[in-house]
Amino acid sequence: MMKWFEEVNLTRPAVICSRVRLVRNLDEYAFPSRLDEQQADEMIGRLEEALKGLGSVDGRHYEQARLQELSDLDRRALRERRVFNSTIASGKAPAGVMVSDDEQVGIVLNGTDHIRIQLFAAGLHLDELMNQAGQIDDYLNERFDYAFDEKYGYLTSSPLYMGTGMSASYLLHLPYLEKKSVMHQIEKQISQYGFTLRPHFDGQTEAPGSVYRMRNRKTLGLSESEITSALEHLAGQLAEQEEALARQCFNEDRLSQVDPMYRAYGLIKYARKLGYDETMACLSLLHAGDLYHIWPEQAEICPFAVMLNMADAVLSASAEKNISSSERGRARADYIRRNLPVLDASEAVSS
Repeated sequence: MMKWFEEVNLTRPAVICSRVRLVRNLDEYAFPSRLDEQQADEMIGRLEEALKGLGSVDGRHYEQARLQELSDLDRRALRERRVFNSTIASGKAPAGVMVSDDEQVGIVLNGTDHIRIQLFAAGLHLDELMNQAGQIDDYLNERFDYAFDEKYGYLTSSPLYMGTGMSASYLLHLPYLEKKSVMHQIEKQISQYGFTLRPHFDGQTEAPGSVYRMRNRKTLGLSESEITSALEHLAGQLAEQEEALARQCFNEDRLSQVDPMYRAYGLIKYARKLGYDETMACLSLLHAGDLYHIWPEQAEICPFAVMLNMADAVLSASAEKNISSSERGRARADYIRRNLPVLDASEAVSS
């Protein structure tokens, strides 16, 4: 089955995907950090049993597992594909995970909170994701009482989620704004509205592949619709600036834009060993070329999917063993050669 990140969405070139996350806690149990192993195991078991019927409600097929039963490689690979974060992946307490076949929906049980519901979709789909997340949320709330306060809203382990218990975000590809060296200024402006703009990939001060995540940083005192409306407005403005800069550059000197894109394609398509940073830089150029209609129509290139699948742990999980840095360079190049289409430069859009 196609994963959600393998879809090519051309509706809004600068917007890669949308994400919605809801965190909830059950009223009858203490927060995960205060649960003993027996209580945690009991709670997870009850939630797992209740969630077995979720597929009949939303039409998806899910796989359930205990996090501790997964191999270290599988946990790291799921973390790199953003099914859950590094805190959950490295946790020692009992935890459950439930993932849909297309990885669009991921539910973590007894992570930092009792329930974490997360949904992704390619492109601009926050409202749609909110409706789907609400369906799962209602399904669970019909079976369990949530920890909720009339004044403070949903009670969560972190004050950041107090209120709606929601985190919403857009993943943005911003190479042209990045070249203008204005990202720091934009980050400061966005923070004034209660949102953050940061490099998407963990542990980075710069943004590999020019990929950034814009998300809300507060939920208390705001409604879900207020958060998503403001986020969509800001992301839309940023996307418009990025796309306007790209059009300007293409109009001024199209060949100067197209040439490095084909050079990047040639490098990663035919290389035998690739480093992570150089590959991300090339994939960013391919992403711009794909979204701005440089490649032939019959070529299906989804650079973001390649970004996720060529990460270190994902490559090791595919090989079913921990592989060295040198071996990863070779495995990365092998993966890309298999998954990028062969392009005929003569079929490219005229420069």
